[in-house]
Amino acid sequence: MLTASILLMWLAAVLSAMIDNIPFTAAMIPIILGMEAQGINVAPLWWALAAGVGMGGNGTHLGSTANVFIVTISEKLAKDSGNPDYAITPAVWFRKGTPVMLFTLVICTVIMTLFFDFFSTPV
Repeated sequence: MLTASILLMWLAAVLSAMIDNIPFTAAMIPIILGMEAQGINVAPLWWALAAGVGMGGNGTHLGSTANVFIVTISEKLAKDSGNPDYAITPAVWFRKGTPVMLFTLVICTVIMTLFFDFFSTPV
């Protein structure tokens, strides 16, 4: 289950960086609920999903609705002020956000591994 949780966390992060994290989470809920209906303790999977989509949202401007909003606002500000330095383009976000996403995922993986017993306890 630890391996499945870590795999889900990383997969959720990568896919959330490619698409918005809310639709991805909505698509994963019935899958995890189906596993729970089969008697599997899915508590660590919920934690992994939450961490994965949260950290994955940092990877690209598409990873979160708020990111898309900020990119749009920054590009408008750059245009209105005449200062292109104010623009946070998708390329800039990718260059800065992907290393942050990977770093935080490594931290989440270590935390999940060290405290797996806590995360496995049903709420």
